[in-house]
Amino acid sequence: MSIALSAARLPTNVIPNHYAITITPNLADETFSGEETIDVDVKESVSSITMNAVGFSYHDVSVTSGGKTVTANVAESAANETITLTTAEPLAVGPASIHIGFDAPLNKQLRGLYVSRTPSRKYAVTQFEAVDARRAFPSFDEPAMKATFDITLIVDKGDTAISNAPIASDTPVSDTKHRIQFATTARMSTYLVALLVGDFQCVEGGVDGIPIRVCSTPGRQQTGAFALEAAQSIVHFYNGYFGIKYPFQKLDLISFPDFEAGAMENAGAITFRETALLIDPGASIGQRKGVAGVVAHEIAHQWFGDLVTMKWWDDIWLNEGFATFMTAKPLVAWHPEWNTRLDTVAGTVGSLGLDSQRATRPIRTPAETRQEIDQLFDGIAYGKAAAVLRMIEQWLGEDAFRDGIRAYLTKYSWSNAAAEDFWGTMAASSKRPVDAVMKSFVDQLGAPLIHTSDACKNGTRDVALQQERLTQRGQEVAETWSVPVCPKGGLCSLVSRAAAQVTVPGCDHTLFVNRNGNGYFVTDYSATERAALLTHLSELNAAERIAFRGNEALLVNLLRRDVGDYIALLQATPRPAERTLVEGITGSLYGLNRQLVNDTNRAQWQHAVRVLLRGYAPPTWTAPAGESDEARSSRTAVLEDLGLLGADPQVIAGARELTDRFLNDPTSVDRTIANGALTIAANFGDAALFDRLMSLYQKSDNPALKQTYLFALTDFRDPALISRAIDFGFSGNVRKQDLPGFLATLIFNPFGRTQAWTAVKNHWRQRSAHSLARSARSAMWLRRRTSKTFLPRIRRGAARATCAARSRESIAASPFGLRSRRPSIGPSRP
Repeated sequence: MSIALSAARLPTNVIPNHYAITITPNLADETFSGEETIDVDVKESVSSITMNAVGFSYHDVSVTSGGKTVTANVAESAANETITLTTAEPLAVGPASIHIGFDAPLNKQLRGLYVSRTPSRKYAVTQFEAVDARRAFPSFDEPAMKATFDITLIVDKGDTAISNAPIASDTPVSDTKHRIQFATTARMSTYLVALLVGDFQCVEGGVDGIPIRVCSTPGRQQTGAFALEAAQSIVHFYNGYFGIKYPFQKLDLISFPDFEAGAMENAGAITFRETALLIDPGASIGQRKGVAGVVAHEIAHQWFGDLVTMKWWDDIWLNEGFATFMTAKPLVAWHPEWNTRLDTVAGTVGSLGLDSQRATRPIRTPAETRQEIDQLFDGIAYGKAAAVLRMIEQWLGEDAFRDGIRAYLTKYSWSNAAAEDFWGTMAASSKRPVDAVMKSFVDQLGAPLIHTSDACKNGTRDVALQQERLTQRGQEVAETWSVPVCPKGGLCSLVSRAAAQVTVPGCDHTLFVNRNGNGYFVTDYSATERAALLTHLSELNAAERIAFRGNEALLVNLLRRDVGDYIALLQATPRPAERTLVEGITGSLYGLNRQLVNDTNRAQWQHAVRVLLRGYAPPTWTAPAGESDEARSSRTAVLEDLGLLGADPQVIAGARELTDRFLNDPTSVDRTIANGALTIAANFGDAALFDRLMSLYQKSDNPALKQTYLFALTDFRDPALISRAIDFGFSGNVRKQDLPGFLATLIFNPFGRTQAWTAVKNHWRQRSAHSLARSARSAMWLRRRTSKTFLPRIRRGAARATCAARSRESIAASPFGLRSRRPSIGPSRP
């Protein structure tokens, strides 16, 4: 490890125990001042203390030790984001306290303590994860250096403040200011501290004796009612599941306009983008599910991440993977009709696709610098880690898995843990080799590809399994994992060698080795086994059909399966199908369209789309009587494909008519269907529709509608309108939080790829006013999204991403006369 990377970590000779912090924000001048006293333990006699701090001016800096207070000199290291306090005499081992006065501008980069704006006023808000508490107050800004906090905010008259603990006192300071002092917090890491100042208004509730509020800017508080209902149900569920009552004194969920992350799990004060928390009466079922999912994820963090925190960022998966894993459980209990369990199977399919790339990484990856840490917040830490946990849960059984979780949380409450602590506790609790399985999946990159062949004798099926790393054909890698394989109709077996055999009782059913779709591997069935599966798909449950379809699509991507085989699977799939399966099928057709279709075969392809989608959902914009939310979502997905890929004239005409109604009165059309219609109408739209959407975006004060109008601007095909959308994105009219997603969506538009990518590169080079590259998390997110489309074109100097060029090998002809060149048939835009 280089000296520069090592320098990112603090020495461990001084450890914090308690912070007493007072901060006075000046919203008018966009500055703040503060003072703090940090109680520490000096572990060895030192004359210098190094801590994290960025961007401050300092005054009244001193250290008290052994009853004596001495002045300390301050030396800054901008490169390491630290300050070193030096005293004339060494400090004695034992308790000491550090006092620092500091001043700084409110940050303008959506991190640290920064300004958020509405048309009428400013707010002071925070976002500290991963390493930005140091921008709000000098601190020991590492997850293992937990402490308690006494926080005081001096704010303008008429404003309130929110932090991690309840308000303990609120007293006047002058005619224009008042002092809000909060109760002492529990022990927590600095990145979980929250400070918010403004005229927030809240709806209030509670469950199991825990007060819960959903807070927002004025006039929006009633749109928090759905999130409040969700939070109450979710907290109650988690209290029972974890066997540990919600660990903090209260729970606030707060939204505000400018927020780079979707949400942040600050202890007792979770922060959100407005669209991730607030639901207006006309919201689509997708928006409701989305808000409920984000709320469930962030509340899960109050146990996984806040109560028990990873020791260092390389184990961020212990936070994010567990929160992702837990999200579905309270939603299944609250709204079983949402079929959230099936969405987790689709999530596993997506994670396997990501993990099949040569540029994948292990779940646990070393990281020392800010840039390296930011890169860990990806689909591997969230999706893959969650998928592996689901596999472990099925192998152990739900009760044994939950017992292990409870043992882990109890053992490490209010402290820190590493991966070994987790899987060691799980192994001890379950009496199973969880440590061996988890280590192979956490520390080894990639995923298993398991080839099967079977033979039946005397009523017993012997299944031969061979595993290798999941890669594209021609790039084979001989690797093995400790894989729990759970065949349908049989017991789970732990497969740890390259070749193994399992036994499944009975020969009168079709072989499927991934029961309930919970395994984190892809199965390559023999031709005979696959033919039997296609004939007996109805024997699989919904989760298994979703997993099988996703695996087959991925094998096509990896040149291990013909497109024709995949088309045959779609033709054999029973209709109607579950919403999650329909969405997977319709999403995969976009990739086929992108890779297979040209001017000579377009008419054939459009006909093929209409044939393939027949029977999955009614191809009409008019809702059938008694239609469920799930059926409506399926119908929308089918209609989008029929319009965008099938060029169905009736569907396109209906989309235009419905879009006109929706834009005239958003309450007149179901939002789920309206979103699908708007996508089609924009794809075939003209300048008049573009202008109308831009005007509505600029005038609307509804966060969800505003986002709908904004992202519809990225769907047009006309190069002139795409150019206008790009210019609009960089004009300052799009909030910084939305700009990376807006640009990535433009890049996904096949008619705007070159234009949008050129614009992104130019603005990176020019360091535009939006400073994309300075917004680390947004830049990382944008690079991950754009890499899917521009793998051969991205260069280190532009996005600083190393991406392997995709192969363009030809594979077999499809039944519709289409030839594929390296198709990518996962969900994507056309």
